[in-house]
Amino acid sequence: MPQTCPHGPRLTDEEYDRAIVDLHRGMSPMPTRDEDRARRRRALDLAIDHRLGRNFPQERREALWKASERVNSKRIWIGLSYLIRSLAGGRAHAEALTKALGREYSKVLTPPELEQFLGPAPLALPIDREPRRRA
Repeated sequence: MPQTCPHGPRLTDEEYDRAIVDLHRGMSPMPTRDEDRARRRRALDLAIDHRLGRNFPQERREALWKASERVNSKRIWIGLSYLIRSLAGGRAHAEALTKALGREYSKVLTPPELEQFLGPAPLALPIDREPRRRA
């Protein structure tokens, strides 16, 4: 039975997994830009249905999509900064994309919804944290 929350019943893990597999199974091996965009939009809607509920408001879904697109448009810049910092001898920050997405989604979701959607904080990888220096 699907789990319920303030935004109605949620997709079960099995329903979500099956829908994601079906989504990718139906895609061409070399999708066009529009096909890829439609796939990403459908995947976001499935994630919303799974984590927040099937009755999550359409206008807020649209706001999450726009937030996702803003982060996607910055993806190349985030990757280049990661590469430059790595080459310059600095510590690489693998969680930069996740943090950017969390910041954008936090403009749309309440703190409890954000945690339900992305999982509990911190959104960082232990390997990317600077080691503590002892005096």
